[in-house]
Amino acid sequence: MIKHIKVDDQVYNELDQLRASRQTFSEVVAALLKGRIKVLETMDALESPLKYREWQAQRLREAQAVRE
Repeated sequence: MIKHIKVDDQVYNELDQLRASRQTFSEVVAALLKGRIKVLETMDALESPLKYREWQAQRLREAQAVRE
């Protein structure tokens, strides 16, 4: 199925620079989307332990406040 999308000249030129020989624009966009998904997954994986540590530190502060 073919769909047409409109992009600004600057976006077209940037996609064209990323495109390897014989690579379609669709393949370029698909690769960019795949990369974005991997970045978001990595950020989520890194963020989860940090949120847990922040929660844990908050619980410790609350416990210390109760003792005082």
